[in-house]
Amino acid sequence: MSKLLVLGVCPLPFESTTRSFGPGTRTWQLVEPLLNDGHAVTLVALRIPGTYPEDAPAEVLRSDGLFNYASVTHEVFSGTRYAESVYRDFKPDAVIFAHGSASYLEHLLEPDVPVWIDLCGHVMAEAQAKAAVYADDSYVDYFFNRSVGALFHGDHFSTVSEAQKFALIGELGLAGRLNAATDGHELVSLIPCGVEEEDYIHTTKVFRGIDVDKKAFVVLWSGGFNTWTDVDTMFSGLEYAMKRDPSVFFVATGGQIDGHDEKTYPRFVEMIETSDYRDRFILKGWIDRDDVPSTYLEADVGINCEKDIYEVRMGSKHRILDWSRAALPVVSTRVTELSVAIDQEGVGFICKPGDPQALGRAILDAVMRRADLPEMGRQCREALRRLYSFRASTKELRRWAESPTFAPDRHRKPLCLQRVLEGSVGTLPALAQDVEEDFSSETRLQWLRRVVKKSHQDGGFGMILKRMLSRISGHESLSEGTSHKE
Repeated sequence: MSKLLVLGVCPLPFESTTRSFGPGTRTWQLVEPLLNDGHAVTLVALRIPGTYPEDAPAEVLRSDGLFNYASVTHEVFSGTRYAESVYRDFKPDAVIFAHGSASYLEHLLEPDVPVWIDLCGHVMAEAQAKAAVYADDSYVDYFFNRSVGALFHGDHFSTVSEAQKFALIGELGLAGRLNAATDGHELVSLIPCGVEEEDYIHTTKVFRGIDVDKKAFVVLWSGGFNTWTDVDTMFSGLEYAMKRDPSVFFVATGGQIDGHDEKTYPRFVEMIETSDYRDRFILKGWIDRDDVPSTYLEADVGINCEKDIYEVRMGSKHRILDWSRAALPVVSTRVTELSVAIDQEGVGFICKPGDPQALGRAILDAVMRRADLPEMGRQCREALRRLYSFRASTKELRRWAESPTFAPDRHRKPLCLQRVLEGSVGTLPALAQDVEEDFSSETRLQWLRRVVKKSHQDGGFGMILKRMLSRISGHESLSEGTSHKE
């Protein structure tokens, strides 16, 4: 058995906290199977702000047999040598960054043992979604600077979808990881978002018989309203259904994600306030984590409405998997690989994204089949457990953990993007805007080096890609009045 240091995110699903988010579920999805296999696991988890009581200590420790767990604040996690100290004392055989897009920080830890980095969702696609919501492309640079280091330092990687897997392979190519040493070696594994196999039970009345009539048909939203949420389509689709069936009510638990997306939920609330059906929109806000399962069991269907964007196409939805533990059927747009699987299994109401009438019709279809929903929910629960149980979904990680190995190019020289970022391409004089220069004698390799360096100076990685595409299309100039002659 191995000694494994996991750096992840919390709260974990079993903790009684005010809120729970996908990164904590993802961390536990990777940790629990490793514990069940008999490995000794030490987990250092970064707290999501606002999830623990304000008076909670900066470090909360828990020890249970082979499992040692430290929940720490951001200041402790990233502002001290905490992880390095744990690594030195524990002496692990490998390090795993669970939900690495949140837990991986360059220079946080530089282990001399094999490293697995889980990239749960495509970081740059998430950056694009946030940049669009805030109309601010600075988020693209921020996410890039925060995440690019992972490409150079992982010995193995995992993603949540096949689409993300191949996107990551492309990124690894730009990072120089597709080289002679790794030819034929698998660098990336698929770990789809997983579902726990314990059924939820009803413990307290939350809204049924309080906010809505016992006979009402309740469409439930649970969790944060994130940058991927298509509130325009969801609002119009709900109004479409409400206009045609007075039994339809909408209940939302959750809301704004402070510090990440503070625009999407307020926009949804503004639309509701002007609706003729506003009395049938029940916004409960964030509720105690322990009460959340009861809301699933009081609803008729859960609703998931996504934009058709790259982030969603390459991602998944923990909330749908969580709903299945209560046998709650789902009405969802068909964008993620998870929604495609539900559609193929015939255990939900799946519709075209960006089409309010299609969403409204899917809700009304669920109303018409209300008597069938309990059985559909049970079938959905069994299908998703078969496809996405923690144990089955992590089989490649579990195999690697038995005998962790370095990537074949662990000690390679910097290549491609890493050379550019480290400044090892070489320094060339800036090209004057108003002077025509003759580069007819340079080789293709010399030309490539010159263009990469100049492009990086002019506009960073994006400019490199732009200039390469210009080369392919036959427009080779680096700037106005400067050209390359073959």
